[in-house]
Amino acid sequence: MDGLRVLVGLLRRLRALILRSEVRVVGQCNICGFCCQGILLRDRGRWLKSERAFRKLCEREPDHGCFEITGRDEEGYLVFRCTLQGEDHFCTCYEDRLPLCRTYPSKSLYYQGRDLRSACGFSFKATTFRDIIMRRRRRAIPEFNEVLRQELNKPGNR
Repeated sequence: MDGLRVLVGLLRRLRALILRSEVRVVGQCNICGFCCQGILLRDRGRWLKSERAFRKLCEREPDHGCFEITGRDEEGYLVFRCTLQGEDHFCTCYEDRLPLCRTYPSKSLYYQGRDLRSACGFSFKATTFRDIIMRRRRRAIPEFNEVLRQELNKPGNR
């Protein structure tokens, strides 16, 4: 992984631990089809870098044979596309799709420092330090209605 991406991922994970708030996946599928392209695959916790490693994965897990190597990313990892994606961007075997596809987008992408493409209908929503500060600030500043009610309920103001 790229050093900056690793750092971003670590900082995101640290923020989640400090704030005790895990990232949420929000939104819905726009059927853009980008999730079926530019895929990085892992086998036993390691990103695939060689065709040999991919063949071994397919031998153990034949369902992964639906992926086709399209190239390499800037760090040398193999990049794949799913051959089951139709021209209409729909999955041709949607009901029987892989767990990888069923759980997309995974929170692990966020914690690896990755972001979703802008065309994707999904996004990651994380609590930030700013959110916590603003929440506390709102708690510290009473609502006008509450102050008014307190003043009206004081003895002598009735």
